Amino acid sequence: MGRPRLPARTRTAAAVLAALVLTGASGCAGSLPDADEGAVVTFAVTRASGGNMAGIIEDFNEANPDARVRLVYLAADADAQRTAMVQDLQARTGRYDVLYTDAVWTAEFAARGWLEPLDAERFAGPDILPAAAETGMYEGRLYAAPFATGTGMLYYRSDLVEEPPTTWQELIEACPIAEAEGMDCYAGQLSRYEGLTVNATEAIASAGGEIIDEQGRVAVDSAETRAGLEFLVGGLEEGHIPRAALTYMEDESRLAFQRGELLFMRNWAFAWPAMQEPGPESKVQGRFDAVPLPGDGGPGTGTLGGNNLALSTYSEHKEEALRFIEYLQSEAVQHDWMAETNTPTSWASNYADEELMAGAPHLVRQYEALQSVQPRPVSPRYNDVTNAVQRQVHAALTGEKSVDRAVTDLQEELEIAVEGVAGP
Repeated sequence: MGRPRLPARTRTAAAVLAALVLTGASGCAGSLPDADEGAVVTFAVTRASGGNMAGIIEDFNEANPDARVRLVYLAADADAQRTAMVQDLQARTGRYDVLYTDAVWTAEFAARGWLEPLDAERFAGPDILPAAAETGMYEGRLYAAPFATGTGMLYYRSDLVEEPPTTWQELIEACPIAEAEGMDCYAGQLSRYEGLTVNATEAIASAGGEIIDEQGRVAVDSAETRAGLEFLVGGLEEGHIPRAALTYMEDESRLAFQRGELLFMRNWAFAWPAMQEPGPESKVQGRFDAVPLPGDGGPGTGTLGGNNLALSTYSEHKEEALRFIEYLQSEAVQHDWMAETNTPTSWASNYADEELMAGAPHLVRQYEALQSVQPRPVSPRYNDVTNAVQRQVHAALTGEKSVDRAVTDLQEELEIAVEGVAGP
């Protein structure tokens, strides 16, 4: 029997969901179903993404007249999204039934009692990528259903590099190729924002270190952490990484690679389709590939990004909201969304679909990279944790502090932060 297909309107509208991936204000109401047509389930998303989800929501509403969904729009900025959600949850208004949360918010929201526990068998079963499912867990329970996922990959110029590097040393040894071509060698996202936490976590993990261990203890003060940060700091000092990378976010680094300015780039899967577009804007179309990140003496470890679907503890329509979450997380919706947007989902079976993968080679590469990943530091005080990481790592990258001093200070700062965990 063939795979059940979504209506054409849903398949088309699914394309706009690509903007929801990997990004985590005041909310503004979207289209509101008539109150007499059943419960109204509010879904908190960004305006740019949610405003274009009409087809998907319409299909659900037609099939579920007793559980119609209304979009509530949040700001595009992840910090503003989190602020809006936190304010609503602290006030216990129940205004948001379903929350489109960044994967790193699970611990904080769950620890404060803001999220309803979910049935792990129903929402994180064997068809869901284990790493994606882990981002919805806190203290052994599932609080957010995995939806979009992804990890960093090493993009490289396949027309210039015969064998992509699997170690940092191999990457450095390939840098003379960049010099000969008048290019810079490697860049990630080293501006002082959430992307710096991602890049630092990957470097530390790729050297065998961790920032917070599985028991929730601060473990950043280690030789492995120093080795990971030395790769980044040494790269800047020796010229393997251009100083401009200190200002790069995702798009800036993508554009640099796309303009032919970089031999190697760390970035998410979203970068592939844009760079493969034919035309004068991409000098690398058909001339690059992507592999899992390299590491210290062996293959590296990527950091998970993504977004989950969470149910507010204060929702007055929990049963209907769960039905909507199950719909969005279903194989049919995620399969067609993946096909239309060329972006990764949490359903493992999608990556086994030969027809789907044939048209999206970067998703094959993404699946390979997802086999060796870890989340960003897990803590109910994640906002404090990431701010500390950004502050200390940036100080090391800019030369304000030595790597050793930055790591020592980060250990002390994080110990203070994680001791401040508050309950509901």
